[in-house]
Amino acid sequence: MFDPIDHYLRKPDIPPGCTFAESDWRILAGFWHPVAFADDVGDAPVACTLLDVELVLFRTSRGVSAALDLCPHRGTRLSAGRIEDDVLVCPMHGFRFRHDGACVAIPSSGNPDARIPPRLRLGTVLTEERYGIVWACLSGEPSWPLPDWPGIGDPQLTKVRVPVDTWRAAASRHVENFNDVAHFPYVHAASFGNPDPAPIADYTVDETDYGLTFALPYLEGGDRFPDGRNAESREVTYTYQLTFPFSTIIVIAPDGSDYVQYFADAASPVSARETRVFQVMTDTYGPDRTEAIREALQINDEDKPLVEGQRPERLPLDLREEIHVPADRMSVAYRRALARKFGLGAPMAA
Repeated sequence: MFDPIDHYLRKPDIPPGCTFAESDWRILAGFWHPVAFADDVGDAPVACTLLDVELVLFRTSRGVSAALDLCPHRGTRLSAGRIEDDVLVCPMHGFRFRHDGACVAIPSSGNPDARIPPRLRLGTVLTEERYGIVWACLSGEPSWPLPDWPGIGDPQLTKVRVPVDTWRAAASRHVENFNDVAHFPYVHAASFGNPDPAPIADYTVDETDYGLTFALPYLEGGDRFPDGRNAESREVTYTYQLTFPFSTIIVIAPDGSDYVQYFADAASPVSARETRVFQVMTDTYGPDRTEAIREALQINDEDKPLVEGQRPERLPLDLREEIHVPADRMSVAYRRALARKFGLGAPMAA
């Protein structure tokens, strides 16, 4: 019924009922995570959740700001408020907050010149806009850079964004599936997977300044590329570039063609068991929005129920907990890096 007297939350910290181990939460809080497409943050505040922390996003002339979704006066959800005269207005008592979280007006005060307590400010979160996405970092200092996506960052290429979807699965499970090629013939036979599967070719996973990368040839069933070949099947080279912890771009290049597609995927951990998926794509021919989105949605719909059904829900970072085969080189490298490089999955204190 009552909060403890010593409870005072005015900055992002371990939230009540957190679904992550505390050590994992603190590590993940240091990364950038996508929280919204920039175009979706307009004339009204937007609510979202990142790492079990409820946030409000709001746009002013200074760009998009993010803060804890509560007014420090009486804990009202600010996402139910409004933007007026370039400030965020609390829906309950009309307190007005600047882009940096500072309170600039208390309407109920009879003295407009009265001093506003310094503690009367929002618990703000670092934000940055890139690739048409709003990224947020819950810690005061990011521990890892934003992804550098080839093609998606080219202003000459037309971008297509896939509608955001929520997967009831851990972000790491989604990422591992997105970086897996061996499931193509079985999960994606109706879209692009070759129904007559061949063994996965040997490949090498390399560590980069940003994460992991590997390239792999694959014979796709059918021809989904707009370069006029209209073949029964296509040899394609997939180059994966993963930025830790949860962002990947695939460079998809049909052999012998000048066509290249760039497909970027960034998983945002709402909780340890729920993930919002942000995807942006482009190609060297100028993608048709309707067809590109339809294709992406079909592929996602083929993957989603299988990933949501995986158990355990949390990705096992102890490699002894699951069986691995040579085609799993990428997932093994990913699990090892999360544990050894960042300390994720550390044993919980007794």
